[in-house]
Amino acid sequence: MQFKGTLVLMLVCASFGGFLYFYEIKGGEKREKAKQEEKQLWKVESSAIQQIELLYPDQKVTAVRTGEKQWKITAPRDLEADSEEFNRLASSAAEISRESVVEASATDLAQFGLQPAEVTLQFKTKDGKEYKVRFGRNNPTGNSTYAALDGKTEVYLVPGYTASSFKKKLEDLRNRSILSFDQFDVQSLDLQSEKGSVQLAKENDRWWIQGKEKLAADSSAVNAILGSLSNTRLKEFFDDGPEGYRTLGFEKPLLDVKFTVGKDKGIKHLVVGLEKTKLARKGDQKPKEEKAKKKEDKSSNTSAELYIARDESRRELFFVEKEFVDKLLKSPSDLRDKTLATFQRGDIDVVVLKNSKGSFTFTKEADNGNWVLGDAKKKTKWDGVSGILEALEKPAKEFVDKPGPPASYGFDAPAIRVVLKQGAAVKVDCAFGKETKDGVYAQVKGESFVKVADKEVSGKLNKGEPDFLEAPTPQENPPPPTSKK
Repeated sequence: MQFKGTLVLMLVCASFGGFLYFYEIKGGEKREKAKQEEKQLWKVESSAIQQIELLYPDQKVTAVRTGEKQWKITAPRDLEADSEEFNRLASSAAEISRESVVEASATDLAQFGLQPAEVTLQFKTKDGKEYKVRFGRNNPTGNSTYAALDGKTEVYLVPGYTASSFKKKLEDLRNRSILSFDQFDVQSLDLQSEKGSVQLAKENDRWWIQGKEKLAADSSAVNAILGSLSNTRLKEFFDDGPEGYRTLGFEKPLLDVKFTVGKDKGIKHLVVGLEKTKLARKGDQKPKEEKAKKKEDKSSNTSAELYIARDESRRELFFVEKEFVDKLLKSPSDLRDKTLATFQRGDIDVVVLKNSKGSFTFTKEADNGNWVLGDAKKKTKWDGVSGILEALEKPAKEFVDKPGPPASYGFDAPAIRVVLKQGAAVKVDCAFGKETKDGVYAQVKGESFVKVADKEVSGKLNKGEPDFLEAPTPQENPPPPTSKK
């Protein structure tokens, strides 16, 4: 009997637990979802929205979807749209929900800022249906906004952040990207400015300067330029007619940037012209005093300097900030890879070092990655070979692009030579010759130019065997000394 009672109690508990799970938890989730759906103004998928209109008392902005995630402004005139912003507006429009009803049948909509409305949202979907809602003032707490469906007198509250997302001006909705592209898809880059002309091409994720001799480029510096081009936003638009100005400076630009993107090598082209303060309308004669004042203002507030620019793929002209321009004004030497030797550490498994202390061959053990010295496989310090590689990764202080005979730099009998291998393949063969006033001459085999390395580099490489080996571990119980009879 006791067992039967226990079994019945267990069944009751299990049933109650099932009730709690399916009614309170699962059922609660469904009821909460149904409650939220009841508060929504309409059931619309954001992807179904094809046209969005924002109507203000003094202006109307209309945009249409031109692709899955692309939009175009059609009113008040044809303009490039900020597609990301319109995708956010479409998502917000599809999810508008009321918080509470303020008046079921309001007789004075003006008191809520709804007649005229501060902004009216109207949109169309794929099936041709139209939806329209008006937004007015915020309520006294400022957390919510009065709203009403078009043609209805019921006034309700919606979250303030929802309404504010539609209170956008035309300038907020225009495409403010300087150039739209994925920087990791760029295949080539040409820069022309007063700093010189440089052509770069990407091969196997590394950048190279093109010319009579292909030179390794500083890939991080090139990627920084592409990042600026991709991520920087224009400062303001130039909506005046260019024909009303003497010149915009595009015929002799301050900066000309051209690059190819993707496998099809689509071309992107940006031209930067005159500084904004130097733009002059035709027939406009500015007094010298005004010019002097502008020059004085310019020197005291360089952060405010703007330059007119154009993206060759669109009609609108715009202004960019001086800080952006400065990031692109690079000479060939600025973009040159200044490391003494270019290699991937993970590829190197043999290091041969020859210096005044001797000749040393280090090999990396395949099973544990440790470096050992010579045929005896003597264990090296953790920073032994790493110090050699670090020395070769140091930047050169200067370049000699048209060097004389090798002997004039000491390369006929180099003081130090480092060879890096991957298996039997030589990846780097670098010789260090005579010292100069500021450093030491260095040259990588296969390169026509000579580099000047810091003297500190030769100091790190001119070491002997004791400098590379780990000190022997002292024995815990050394044998007792034998006594002499």
